Amino acid sequence: MGKKPSLKKKYFAAIDIGSNAIRMVIAEHSTSGLKMVKKYRFPIRLGADVFARGKISEQNLKLSAQTFRKFRELTKKYNIAEIRAVGTSALREAANQQVFIDRIFAKSRIEIEVIDGVDEARLIHLAVRHEVNLEDSDALLIDIGGGSVELTFSDHAMMTATQSFPFGTVRTLEMMKKRRIPESQLSIVIGDFLEPLTHFIQSHGPGHPLQFAVGTGGNLETIGRLKPLLLKSPSQTFVSFLELSQIIEKLQKASIKDRIERLGLRPDRADVIVPAALVIQTVMRQAGLEKLLIPQVGLKDGLLWSLVQDSYHLNKNLG
Repeated sequence: MGKKPSLKKKYFAAIDIGSNAIRMVIAEHSTSGLKMVKKYRFPIRLGADVFARGKISEQNLKLSAQTFRKFRELTKKYNIAEIRAVGTSALREAANQQVFIDRIFAKSRIEIEVIDGVDEARLIHLAVRHEVNLEDSDALLIDIGGGSVELTFSDHAMMTATQSFPFGTVRTLEMMKKRRIPESQLSIVIGDFLEPLTHFIQSHGPGHPLQFAVGTGGNLETIGRLKPLLLKSPSQTFVSFLELSQIIEKLQKASIKDRIERLGLRPDRADVIVPAALVIQTVMRQAGLEKLLIPQVGLKDGLLWSLVQDSYHLNKNLG
């Protein structure tokens, strides 16, 4: 008989190199499951470089290398068994992608994978499956990132269709700057997104009403946290279409400064929260959805579960 895998505690780390920030999570895995130990977030907005000028700036190359040096120290401190670092939309499109990858490796010995939108969606679906009962449901997963939006249809916990749209929040901000469009006229920019979005939903939807949407990404988590503050409603893991519309209305009335000072948002969240909320609203309206679940998980959690699966030789199918 083969040797059974050890059941003792193991520490895993996942790094998400996004368009709006670089995040690291450290988790402990044992027979009782996966437990988050530490979360780190560095507001390095690679998307602002790439979506405006096509490549990552020297300043952000240096900041990223310094950040990964810290990550390396953390892996030693926590005796990390396995680590996985992935780059998404901004790194996919950066003309100096290889320079970034080589410099990070030289500083930290951490290897970076650049994943496409489909792999990103699979990992997010994996994370959601561990938090939401998808087994008896037809749902639409909506991930709002800084560079892209991933939509995934899930039929009884199986991915049936997924598509990545180049309409993330940081990309939208850069587009608005270029076209000199104020936030109050965001609907003009969202109009560019409407036709391909509607086509995907109509072409790949199940042909009957979906039960709910699942929203992932930092902006969705923020919307969940804002719900009790803005609507005096306790639940942070569920938002109705009406409640989302009310939250958007209140956010639009608040200046960026007010969102930071009165609502406690980080500066790099305060300027993207409205575009993110409007995209969610648009997707829900086009898909005829009234209910949005916010499980507070995302790509980084999917990365952790993929490491656990690989480590313990469990089901390798990320779908």
